[in-house]
Amino acid sequence: MTTEREPLIKVRDLVKKFDDINALKKINIDIYKGDITFVVGPSGSGKSTFLRCLNRLEEPTEGKIFFEGTDICDSKCDIDLHRQKMGMVFQQFNLFPHLTVMKNLTIGPMKLQNKSAKEAQETAYRLLERVGLKDRAQAYPSQLSGGQKQRIAICRSLCMGPEVMLFDEPTSALDPEMVGEVLNVMRELAQDRMTMVVVTHEMTFAREVASRVVFMADGEIIEENDPENFFNDPKNDRLKAFLGKVL
Repeated sequence: MTTEREPLIKVRDLVKKFDDINALKKINIDIYKGDITFVVGPSGSGKSTFLRCLNRLEEPTEGKIFFEGTDICDSKCDIDLHRQKMGMVFQQFNLFPHLTVMKNLTIGPMKLQNKSAKEAQETAYRLLERVGLKDRAQAYPSQLSGGQKQRIAICRSLCMGPEVMLFDEPTSALDPEMVGEVLNVMRELAQDRMTMVVVTHEMTFAREVASRVVFMADGEIIEENDPENFFNDPKNDRLKAFLGKVL
C-alpha cells in the first residue's frame, strides 16, 4: 500500500456506544482498493459492530466513515445508494425464504438498479455457475444446505456489483463439513483482488488469504500487520495470549 492513493474506506475516531457500553473506542483505519482485511479477536471485542458500522447497519455514535471520499455518516448522505456498493454477508444467510434462489439474486438489481430481468438473470446464472450452484436456481432456501445458502448469499451481494464485500463471520453458523465450500468461494474472490473486510475465527484461512490482519479487543484495534508477522511475530501481549489459545 502506498500513501499516494486515497483509501476506499477511511475510518476516523469511530465510536459506538450501547447505553453504558462503549463497544468501539475511537477506531481509525484505512482500507484500500484490493485490500483483504481480516478482523479477529475474542468474542465481545467489537468486531461485528465495527463491520456493521461500515455500512451504517449500526449507527456510529461519533466519528466519520468515508467511502469513496464521501462521509457516509453525514445526514445528507444517501446511505442506500452507498450500500449498493458494499456487499454484506451475514452469519445467518438472510435469504428470502418465500423466493427462489434466482429471485433472491435478481430482486435487488431489478428494483434498486433498474436492470432488466434478462440482464439480472444473466449475471445471476454466471455467478451461480462460478460457485457450483447453477442447477439450484429454481430451488427455495429451505431446500438448500447451510453451505449452499451461504454461497447463494455471497452471490446475492455480488449481483449488485459491489466495490467492497463485508463478511460477518460467514462460516460460524455452518456445520464443519460445509465450511470449506464457502471458504473456497471467498478464496477465489481474494484471488480476484475483490476488496474484502472479513470478521472471522478461521485463523488458518486468515493466514492464507489476508493481505492484512487486524486484532481487536475491548473495542479497540490493538495490533495490525501482514499475516506472516501478525501470526509469527506478534508484538502485543494481549495478541500473544489470544493466538496462544486459538492456534
